Amino acid sequence: MIADMHCDTLSELQNLRKKKSAEGLRKNGLSLDLERMKRQSYVLQNFAVFIDLSHTEDPFADAMEQVTLFYEEMQKNEDIVRAASSWEEIQKNKSEGKISAVLTLEEGGMCRGDIGKLQTLYGRGARMMTLCWNYENELASPAMYESEQPRGLPKSGSKGLKKRGIEFLEEMERLGMIPDVSHLSDEGVRDVLANTRKPFAASHSNARALWRHERNLPDDLLHAMGERGCVIGLNYYPLFLHKEDSGESTCAAIARHARHIAGQAGIESVGLGSDFDGFESESDISGASDMDHLLWALHRAGFSGRETDLICEENVLRLYREILD
Repeated sequence: MIADMHCDTLSELQNLRKKKSAEGLRKNGLSLDLERMKRQSYVLQNFAVFIDLSHTEDPFADAMEQVTLFYEEMQKNEDIVRAASSWEEIQKNKSEGKISAVLTLEEGGMCRGDIGKLQTLYGRGARMMTLCWNYENELASPAMYESEQPRGLPKSGSKGLKKRGIEFLEEMERLGMIPDVSHLSDEGVRDVLANTRKPFAASHSNARALWRHERNLPDDLLHAMGERGCVIGLNYYPLFLHKEDSGESTCAAIARHARHIAGQAGIESVGLGSDFDGFESESDISGASDMDHLLWALHRAGFSGRETDLICEENVLRLYREILD
């Protein structure tokens, strides 16, 4: 069974809706839809509300629009999927053969530094949030910058969490919302480790020792996150896995990163974070229907059936069991 910590399908559906497309979550031409997920035995999928701060006048309003879209799709497709915001709901959905859809947030800047907005999003079911995307915001600095910082956003030269970011962390831990350190700078991840007690996630990140990209995590952070009981979701985007002309299949590269992360953080800290619909690239795992290719690659890389179960489902569910009330 599959539990995936990150996709950008919601924002893509929002873009399609603006173009008057009738496509929805059940069946579409994107990387991920419910019919393919059901065939591939998905048990849980995180659906990220993604906001690009350079393409919005009101990021919170745009985020709430995606939240509304999420619940509309849940209602239309309740025979296959149900929203889940607690461990009890995840268990219930699984026992009844339904996929659990967990609402998450990608870009803490959608709150504009207002903890009240964070609380509102939590009240609407959001259970995980990246503190930033590829821009500096009121909370933190990113690992990788877009070419130009959007007008009006603060840029202080800070490389880690800001005072407001630490305040957001404290509120997230109080609420039971999982901090997501994907996209965060190394200094920011260290600040999260220093200012939290509970496990957290890197929902879609890989190992920098294998491919030197800013978005990947260095070994010292992998080790520290493993000691905390965090989970790192393997990202399927080839840009974060290997050289473009390496000749290695994407699934083989994912399995190689899984082996390295397991060596640094422990097998109990490796999960899946596809980033489906967040990138465009030709590969042998271009959508949810290709998950059997990844399972075969993990087998060929020497992972046992038990280890594969941990990576594909159980580690993510363990994190949710520990954090979600």
